Amino acid sequence: MALRLSKTMAMLQVLISSILFLLTIFTEVISEREDNRQVLPPLACQTDQVMQEYYNQNANALKENQQFEISTRRFVSTRQAPKSYIIPVVFHVYGTDFAGSRVNDTIIKKALEKVNEDFHGLNNDFHAVHTAFQGRRSTFDVTFKLARKDPNGRPTTGIVYHPAKNGYATNNFNSDVQKEAWNNYKYCNVYIQLDIYGNGGLTSSGVAWYPDSGMSNANLARIVYNGRYLYGNTNDEFSSVLTHEFAHWLNLYHTFEHGCVNSVEGQCDQTGDRVCDTPQTVGNQGCQPVNNCLGQLVNSENYMDYSGAYGCYRMFTVGQVARMEAAMQHPSRKPLWQSQNLIATGVTGNS
Repeated sequence: MALRLSKTMAMLQVLISSILFLLTIFTEVISEREDNRQVLPPLACQTDQVMQEYYNQNANALKENQQFEISTRRFVSTRQAPKSYIIPVVFHVYGTDFAGSRVNDTIIKKALEKVNEDFHGLNNDFHAVHTAFQGRRSTFDVTFKLARKDPNGRPTTGIVYHPAKNGYATNNFNSDVQKEAWNNYKYCNVYIQLDIYGNGGLTSSGVAWYPDSGMSNANLARIVYNGRYLYGNTNDEFSSVLTHEFAHWLNLYHTFEHGCVNSVEGQCDQTGDRVCDTPQTVGNQGCQPVNNCLGQLVNSENYMDYSGAYGCYRMFTVGQVARMEAAMQHPSRKPLWQSQNLIATGVTGNS
């Protein structure tokens, strides 16, 4: 009896040891997966490249852009009291697994809430802006709301789920984008995928196209974003890369557009990012105070730099907000915030 009990105890010890070993391996695998999800940095936004490619293929689009730049400068120079804007939004979500992260209604709603906080200066670190730029920071009274009515007037959550698909950050799937898009003159269309360029890379963060009538006419105007970098799937700073993309959609360039050069005095609104209160920079320099090639302190906390990956996305400038207000007058953006469209898409009042 004692011998049998001894054998039983020995077997239990072996079994327990095996279970503990397997649990250790399982925990390490899960931990590694979580670490990978957090540590892998989002790769560079390629808005400047995709827009240049588009302009190379569409001479009329380039001409419209150049003409609207003139209108933008005129608007900024004669800018009146700021207005309040509401933009209806639809999210198209492709698949359910985003490299270990999930995208559902809750994630989408929180992500859009975070974007609105950033534009309104309600982010936790808005008041921690470097003292040199506290006088330049500004907020934009725009609220992006999930549509409550679809193009046919039926109730909707503003979130549409599709089978997994990739590559919408390129022009290779434009026919699919057109078929799945909601009217670009009524909704801001956001496409959530994993491999957004369709090249096997899973860490590209997002891309967006500047206002363009031709794209909106063809239902191709869009923001494309990696679901693993939505708020709730990554840290706060990474998630503000979505704010960066919405700002592109509102005609903001990167602060490091064309790098740091000795631009002609008095033409800062025609060179670089076309904004006069954002110092020139080469981008992606981290969060430590650093001077540019002209000896000026770089605004590394700006949403239109690449500093979000380092933990310091905090602000837009007065000049950037003025430029985004001007973008609201673009023929491809103005129809979205008109009262009749807000009613048609169900986003009036507290909806």
